[in-house]
Amino acid sequence: MEELTVLRTFSAVTTVLAAGLVAANWNARVTVAGFVIFIVASVAWMIDGWLEDKASLIIQNVILLLINVFGVWRWLPKAEKEVKS
Repeated sequence: MEELTVLRTFSAVTTVLAAGLVAANWNARVTVAGFVIFIVASVAWMIDGWLEDKASLIIQNVILLLINVFGVWRWLPKAEKEVKS
């Protein structure tokens, strides 16, 4: 399998997995895990955009990366409270 196909498959699978975890909203730890997986997916999509010279894909995923970092920052204190209780 071509490397770019592997990268795109990984990117798509991690994006769908992350969306499912965040949407499920089971608890704060799962939500944080979803945002972290979204971050990994955004980086993978940015690599794809860089390899294929697609500025729009890179820009979109830089913005999504920042949104997901904000999501981790917002939900991490709640997840830490869950662990302590």
